Amino acid sequence: MLIRKWKKKAIEFSRIEQIEAELLRQVPACCDLDEGSKAEARIFPPPANTNDPDFLRDWHEYVRPELQHLFRSAKETVETDLGSLKMKVGHLGRFLVPLEHGEPWLNALNQARLILATKFEFSEAELSAFDLSRTFSQRELVLHQINFYAAIQERIIEILNTGDEQKGSGEGG
Repeated sequence: MLIRKWKKKAIEFSRIEQIEAELLRQVPACCDLDEGSKAEARIFPPPANTNDPDFLRDWHEYVRPELQHLFRSAKETVETDLGSLKMKVGHLGRFLVPLEHGEPWLNALNQARLILATKFEFSEAELSAFDLSRTFSQRELVLHQINFYAAIQERIIEILNTGDEQKGSGEGG
C-alpha cells in the first residue's frame, strides 16, 4: 500500500491489496467498546490519581462525554471515508481522505490499536518487539494488525507534518 499526499488537499491510499482493504475496513469495528471492559478503562482512564470526589465527578460529567463524542466522531469519519474504498477482484484499490480528516484517522487508528492491545492483553514488550513470530495464532495476527495500523498512523503524521508526497507506508507494495 502506498500512502501519500494528493494534490495538497487529500491523503491518497493506493496500491491497496485485498488483505489491507479488509484491515482498513475493520478500524471502525475495532473502535467499539464494551461497557465496563478493560478496553474502556484503557481508553478512558481516570484523570489522575486523585481522591477528590468533586474533581472526579466533574471529569465524568464534562470531560468524558466530550472525549466520547470526539472518539465517536473520529470513528464515523473513518467509516465514511472508507465508503469510497472499492475493491475489484484482481485489482489494487485506491481511495482519498481529505487532509482535514487526518486527525480523525489518527484518533480512530489509535483507538483501534489500544482496544486490540487491551483485548488481547499484549504487554508493552510484545508491542515494541521486532521479532517475527513463528506461529500464526489469532493473537499473533492481531499483533500484525496493530503494527499495520501504527505504520499507517506514522505515514499520516509525516504527511500532516511535512507534506512529503513520495514515501510509502512501509506495508505492502
